[in-house]
Amino acid sequence: MSDLLTILKGAKPANEVLAGLRDENMQASLSAGQKLVQSAKQAKLSMPDYLRLAVKPDPQMKLDGFECALAYLNLPIREDYSQGVLLQAAAETFTSFPGTRALFPQVVDNILQWKYRQNQIEDVSYLVAQSRTVNGVEMITTVIDDKAEDYQQTGVISEGARIPIRSLRTSEKSVKFYKFGGGIEFTYEFERRASLDLITPYASRMEREVQIGQTAMATATLINGDGVNGAAPVITATAIGGTLAGGPSTALVAGKLNWEVFLKWLVLQAQKGTPIDTVVGNYDMYFEWVRMFATPNAQLGGKTQMEVLQAAGVEVAIQNPRFDLNVNFALSSTAPAGNLIGFIKGETLEELVENGSDIEESVRAIENQKVRYVKTTNKGYRLIFADTRSILQLV
Repeated sequence: MSDLLTILKGAKPANEVLAGLRDENMQASLSAGQKLVQSAKQAKLSMPDYLRLAVKPDPQMKLDGFECALAYLNLPIREDYSQGVLLQAAAETFTSFPGTRALFPQVVDNILQWKYRQNQIEDVSYLVAQSRTVNGVEMITTVIDDKAEDYQQTGVISEGARIPIRSLRTSEKSVKFYKFGGGIEFTYEFERRASLDLITPYASRMEREVQIGQTAMATATLINGDGVNGAAPVITATAIGGTLAGGPSTALVAGKLNWEVFLKWLVLQAQKGTPIDTVVGNYDMYFEWVRMFATPNAQLGGKTQMEVLQAAGVEVAIQNPRFDLNVNFALSSTAPAGNLIGFIKGETLEELVENGSDIEESVRAIENQKVRYVKTTNKGYRLIFADTRSILQLV
């Protein structure tokens, strides 16, 4: 039986699992908090995930184990005057029972999510196929295809012919993990006199900075590879323009998007069997993306490229041009100037999250005489397939 299954089968009500945290003896409360953190650390789980397994859920109130723990400890994450719920209650709990500070980072994080639910401008989720939790070192996987001449056509198997096989092999190189996060520090005297939602705007800014950092690392992997799979191939707008009959209808300008060149790039990638559904660019490229569809062009009789395409029967939306190939734009401020990175989102980049990598922040929240809201996570990025990326260089 796995350790996690043992924790789940041994789940108890919140008042049994967390009774020591509410001991009026401050030292006893502190000791219980340290024990709780150690249990989560040994299980290699974040505090919320550990409590979801260790505390029995309340089906009548529709609360999971973590939410039951917050309710038992009187740690609300939002104010509801009609129900007499005040965020100040959480501040009082943290002050009276120091062991409960093991949950301080998670409470502030939940307040932030409830209050803002912001949609980040730069969000790494727009770049990754999936996010997967790992317990330790993760080796980079390589994909080996059968030779094309060994079979007739991918997906079509002739009678008696061999089945094409992709071999997944583990390399000797591991995924590089980065620590993302930040913190806010203040004294318990401040925390006792102020409602916890006072710090949520600062936590919001920190979360935005974290997303920018994660997007930067994911973008670097898309461009340079992951140490086993190499850099993405680059094709220039000039090279593509030379393949068009008579050249593109409008002159090529460095750093400027041209509709025909862009469309030809998509077609070239689709011909290779790797059609692009996501492009990544910086703020200047986002401006070019919108301009390509929304700005009148004197060479087009004062019409926008979108209007010309619509007149020709091609339905186009500003941020998601629909020309049988749906393409979404993802913003990355660290993407190189004058370049678009194109790829298949579902087959290209995987995010790996180190399990329990944030538990040390609960330790610091208990042991320090100052309150620290710290949120950190260890994450790494690896390529799933190496041939699904292409960079369009606008020169």
